[in-house]
Amino acid sequence: MDLKPFQIPAPRPEAVDVPLAEVVAEVNARALREAYKHRPEPFEAEFAQLACDCPDACSCAADYPGFAEWIAAREAANRQVRKAKETS
Repeated sequence: MDLKPFQIPAPRPEAVDVPLAEVVAEVNARALREAYKHRPEPFEAEFAQLACDCPDACSCAADYPGFAEWIAAREAANRQVRKAKETS
């Protein structure tokens, strides 16, 4: 095998063969670590549970009539401003 000075030989397949269970465990561990890094807030699960424990203390869209439409209008205006800035 002719290798350049900066190259290393490829490992033999039997040297890198890993049992599937180990691969799955490592992928799951990495996914969990990655998900934990991107948690929006440290008490997200506890806050979500609070909504289940105290439904009378939580609000929903019906409690704020017209809010969804107001947000949609604000988003549309924001998009128009951004589009105008991009074209100018």
